[in-house]
Amino acid sequence: MARDKGFYSQELMNKIAEQGTLNGLSEVPDDVKKIFEVSFNISAEDHILMQAAFQNHVSNSVSKTINFPNSATVDEVQSGYMLAWKTGCKGCTVYRDGSRENQVLSIKATKPVAEDETAECTWC
Repeated sequence: MARDKGFYSQELMNKIAEQGTLNGLSEVPDDVKKIFEVSFNISAEDHILMQAAFQNHVSNSVSKTINFPNSATVDEVQSGYMLAWKTGCKGCTVYRDGSRENQVLSIKATKPVAEDETAECTWC
């Protein structure tokens, strides 16, 4: 799309890869930014309301991760769980960005793991 609309550059692609979002990039037109929203650009409340909207039409539980920013407080997460319950969600998974040393999806570039390094399993 960037090539088709004439705003592609390798420098821009590097910026996008580094920050993980199109927000704040003046090189990208607003109509394109609206198409490529990412989960951490959506408020936790909107994540929950989206899950609740699907849950209304499904008898089984709906699985969706509610993404909170790193700055989220315990009270904000508690409010998220309560909103999920009040809106009829049968389950709720919460993730607070940066709450783990290693995470699957990351905004910033990370140092590659050396071949002789092994990751410690924290859940098994």
